[in-house]
Amino acid sequence: MAPKPRAKPSPYPVLPFHIIRSLQLVSALIVAAIMGYFLKELQHDHYRLPWTFILLLTTSLLTLVFLATTLILHALHTLNPLLNTSLNALLTLLWTLSFSLLTWWSAGTLGHVCNRLNWDTNTGIMVCRIYKALFSFALLGFLSTALALGLDIRTLKQVGRRGKFAPLQQREDKMQGGLEDVGQELNPNPTRRGIKGNRGGEGYAVPDEQFAYQDDTSYQGAAGQVERRSLEARL
Repeated sequence: MAPKPRAKPSPYPVLPFHIIRSLQLVSALIVAAIMGYFLKELQHDHYRLPWTFILLLTTSLLTLVFLATTLILHALHTLNPLLNTSLNALLTLLWTLSFSLLTWWSAGTLGHVCNRLNWDTNTGIMVCRIYKALFSFALLGFLSTALALGLDIRTLKQVGRRGKFAPLQQREDKMQGGLEDVGQELNPNPTRRGIKGNRGGEGYAVPDEQFAYQDDTSYQGAAGQVERRSLEARL
């Protein structure tokens, strides 16, 4: 039975790969939850939805979708560094833009202490704390995605230096084919006749000249001698 081809190993270092992805997952989940709550409350009170909130929600949801998709690919077929680099490059751009807008939009809130002196009511204090939590996890999402992109680029360069992976069975087939080619090149008489009872057989090759004597000599038997003596007597 032919050996089963070995699965392609993952080019990513295990520990950094999963730690960074876990940070991305946590930050995206919390940002998406906070944005969902804010957008729901603003829509309920008939306020206009800020573009910053919409972009943050979109970025966090896309991060969750990309993480789930690449996790499935990584488990089934081994994650392609080039694909993951492209996805993380897009996410890094979105996180950079959304985090910059959030920092600019909520700078006044972030610069104040969350107490009654600044926010009057318990609801105001809660909103202030949620804003700061949103800022913290948006920063974590931006940093973790940038780290993921850096890991992708590093892994992509290492894969390029190592070369392409070939399953063990394919390499054995290539080696076997190479040995057969060498055997054919070492055969001194690949097209000559062999000796297995006839000229066209296979086996040890013998030059054609070895068969030439069969056409010139043949055993005549005693009848040939009798015929020669009769002819001499007549003469």
